[in-house]
Amino acid sequence: MIRNALLPLAALAALTPTLAAQQFCTDNQYKLYLTDADGNPAPTFFDPVTNETTFQFDNEQVYLAFDPSLPSGTYYVHVTDPINFLGDVVLSTNDPMDRFVQVDNNNGEIAISLPFSSGTTPVLGKGLNGVGESLLLQPFTTNPNEPCRFKAWFGDAWDLTNGPNNPYLLAGGLHPTTGLCAVRSYEAFRIGDGTGTDVSGSVFVDTDRDGERDPGEVGAAGYEVHLVSPTGSISTTTDNDGNYRFVDVVKDDYNVEITVPSTHIATTASSFEIEVCGCADVAVSEFGVATAMLACEAKSCRYWRHWRGLRKVRDLNLLPTLPALGIVDACGRRVAPANLCQLRRWMRCCWSWNMAYSLSIQLATMHFNVQAGYVDVNCVINDPCLGVMTIDQLMQQATMSIWAHPYTGWCSPHRHDQAKLRNALSRANRNRIWM
Repeated sequence: MIRNALLPLAALAALTPTLAAQQFCTDNQYKLYLTDADGNPAPTFFDPVTNETTFQFDNEQVYLAFDPSLPSGTYYVHVTDPINFLGDVVLSTNDPMDRFVQVDNNNGEIAISLPFSSGTTPVLGKGLNGVGESLLLQPFTTNPNEPCRFKAWFGDAWDLTNGPNNPYLLAGGLHPTTGLCAVRSYEAFRIGDGTGTDVSGSVFVDTDRDGERDPGEVGAAGYEVHLVSPTGSISTTTDNDGNYRFVDVVKDDYNVEITVPSTHIATTASSFEIEVCGCADVAVSEFGVATAMLACEAKSCRYWRHWRGLRKVRDLNLLPTLPALGIVDACGRRVAPANLCQLRRWMRCCWSWNMAYSLSIQLATMHFNVQAGYVDVNCVINDPCLGVMTIDQLMQQATMSIWAHPYTGWCSPHRHDQAKLRNALSRANRNRIWM
């Protein structure tokens, strides 16, 4: 990015705000605040390395917010390493960072524009405590001799000895040429803890396929994740909770990509771009996955007590799997049909004076649908009473309810809850509430 020639920049120094009315002027007369995008000042700590109070950031989203009492005018903003006996090193990396900005103060509300840069719009956040505007400082690099430690500067008087692309801010006090009061302010900040960058994230099972991780949606284990740079790629695998981490990643631009097997689909983007500064850890947006093709076409209770359904129960040997559901009869007694005739008789009665019996039949019906492959356990329902959940979650709730309350007559306090479960299973068995 090429700035205007030297002469216009030199002329800027002559146009700085007149502060002669001040009693005195010195560095940091107008405080510089380092905030997040919402204008909240970052926390500070005393840094024993630099012996000064330092703002602490977890990432490169560092915004400069001006003092609400700062006079309107043109100011130069840049980032260096902390001052040491070798002098400061400019760490700003391009024109959108090393720049002159126009500050307009309207009764304490700061507005920022960028009149002296070629076709670049500054990235702005909210001003101090959410009032007005602040300026995003990145991108910048880090000094390997003082890793991840920086100093932000702004001022309205500069020396152009080193050329128009690297003005040197003059110290606060009377300007040696104009005799006016010069403004210069600065604050130290650190990004991360200086130990390097870890890149981490997670993959989750997006049961409702909405692209967002909702409560109850679990991590997806065993997924391969790739960290891809222009020079190569490294891979890792998600753990049992769906989490992954790349340790000590060097500064560069990367794509983080997930490998999705043919049996599944990605419900979010399958690749995210990230920038690693070499100082702070980077958290990657979550990847969502779901089963590619879900069978969600149930058969009703009537089908499973018909000879066609009974023959499938026999062929799949499903009778021995029923006792685990805790199913009961009209009197609340546990049942385990020994043959197809007993099963058919049990399914035909369905007396509802014991709601647990009616729920048992609908649960067994859905159990047969799942075991026969008509319904995937990850199929999602949207029931008018129970809301959104998977068939697996619904069946688990029904099983626990029957085990806990095998007889729910007209006066049972648990009858109402079992009726909601029974109705939801009945609607799903009739294909009424699939999402």
